[in-house]
Amino acid sequence: MNIYDIAKEAGVSITTVSRVLNNKGYVSEKTRKKIQEVLDKNEYQPSEIARGLVSGSMKTVAIIVVDIRVPHYALTSYIMEQQLSELGYMVFVCNTGEKQEACRRYLKMLSKRKVDGIILVGSIFNYLCDDEMMNLLSDTPIVMANGKIERENVYSVLVDEGYGMELATKHLHERGCKKIAHIIDKHTNSADRKMRGFLREMQRLGYEDAKEHVYRTTYGMKGGADIAKILYQKGYDGVVFEEDLTAVGAMNTWRKMGLRIPEDIALTGCNNSEYSFICNPELTTVNNKGEVLSELTVQLLLDAMTKKQELKTLTILPELIKRETT
Repeated sequence: MNIYDIAKEAGVSITTVSRVLNNKGYVSEKTRKKIQEVLDKNEYQPSEIARGLVSGSMKTVAIIVVDIRVPHYALTSYIMEQQLSELGYMVFVCNTGEKQEACRRYLKMLSKRKVDGIILVGSIFNYLCDDEMMNLLSDTPIVMANGKIERENVYSVLVDEGYGMELATKHLHERGCKKIAHIIDKHTNSADRKMRGFLREMQRLGYEDAKEHVYRTTYGMKGGADIAKILYQKGYDGVVFEEDLTAVGAMNTWRKMGLRIPEDIALTGCNNSEYSFICNPELTTVNNKGEVLSELTVQLLLDAMTKKQELKTLTILPELIKRETT
């Protein structure tokens, strides 16, 4: 049944039916009731495409992540999708990998589909999205979850992870660690902010050579295992990792080498992911409050899509969760 059939059965014009379906314009209560009875009798469901053409909104939002399998991304994306779905939005979840071409392909597709808004999850999109890509969506509200791009249509919810690294470094120092290292395992804006936080705190603690205690490895268990051997050889007794999984990889290696955790070497992770509490001993970690990040990101996007936004950037302060590795 289409709008013409409804109008014919109700004995009204298609304009009147349209007003009832879209809740726009005046229709008498008697006529509105008559049309509604026809709709109910025929179990009419309006076309979302047609409604979108009338309202100018297809009620669609895209969440773009690098890899939905990563627990932190899975958690935040799940919360965002659930909240948006409850509000009647159809949600696309796109996985780009760390490839700029894949990111470009998705953004082109979303531009053609005229989505109402986009969420970019993670600061890696500071590097994956160039000006050409962003120009495709210059009229689309975009919110970055823990990243920031200076464009008129882009909004940000940032976690002050530099502050989180300060908390972790200070904690290791206070528990008696004499030689503290910082491990970078990703090439992202977030990783840069974490490193700067570590350097600030080390300098406050009197380490003039703080940069010499920053090391790089690959993300994950193997990256953690590889750097663990180097740190042991260099005599470190405290290590601040930027990711939980890499920290667990290092800890497992140290335990196999016969080191006691935290007596011989203490360590902290970041993200408060499931990896931090299923390992043994449980990992002290920086909680970057993924649930809060997700909720604020959705709210900021909704405000931007409805032209109600007042803030361009929101900032979340993380906290240190102290467990058994410190």
